[in-house]
Amino acid sequence: MPQSMTGFANQTVTVGDWNLSIECKSVNSRFLDLTIKLPDVLKRSEPEFRKIVSDKIIRGKVELAIRLEPAEHSSDASINSEKLLEMKGALEKVIEFVPDARAPTTLDILMTQGIWVSEKLDAETLNNECIAVMPALIESLRSHRLKEGARLKELLTARCASIQSIIANYWAQLPKLQAAQEQKLRDRINAIDIVSDDKRLEEELVFLANKSDVAEELERLDAHLKAISDALASKEPCGRRLDFLMQELNREANTLGSKTTSLVTTNAAVELKVLIEQMREQVQNLE
Repeated sequence: MPQSMTGFANQTVTVGDWNLSIECKSVNSRFLDLTIKLPDVLKRSEPEFRKIVSDKIIRGKVELAIRLEPAEHSSDASINSEKLLEMKGALEKVIEFVPDARAPTTLDILMTQGIWVSEKLDAETLNNECIAVMPALIESLRSHRLKEGARLKELLTARCASIQSIIANYWAQLPKLQAAQEQKLRDRINAIDIVSDDKRLEEELVFLANKSDVAEELERLDAHLKAISDALASKEPCGRRLDFLMQELNREANTLGSKTTSLVTTNAAVELKVLIEQMREQVQNLE
């Protein structure tokens, strides 16, 4: 099933005197672009976190952030004086170079990574617990992306049906359009009031028919629509394949427009390009 690259998931886990607030979100990207923000105590588990995410997510700009905060019932958490002094020195330098900079609030300082310490901080347990809940969190993110992907699939399928309708209507009118084009050429020759060379006229009619023949473009449009349907039905990621097919659809629509011989073909080409552009924007969000 198609999977969107837009999703969000979060979870809070209490480990002893600490809360682990885990948040993961993703948006569009050509490749998997994973950014991880961790407290110092969890940095050793970053390779494991990356593996858990990359095993489930193929494409998208993914941001994984984990915050470590003292639980409400914690009685042993205290301020890290050394870290606080480091911050004080850094803020003094900032003010020296940027006097107009906004000073951080007390809450900003308390929320800074490393400010809170606890004698009961069990690094091993924190890392193990965080690794244990990560698969379920990423699965929740993936579920969100799948729901969005299902909605995009419906929109793409509806637009494919509209394109198919335009193609079918064009096929139905093609003999009439070709006959009208031939008659138009004969009328122009007759209006000149000269004796026409039937052989030369036939050659011109054949040349004109070949120049304005759109059967090949219509057949390729049909083939591309079938390929889109197959891609949407596949269980594999289809975003890149669909992006390529959008380019091919647009190419055929442009060729169809360049061969226009009537208002019918002009309108059909314009309608096709509008639908294809709408589909292209939606496809950009698929994994």
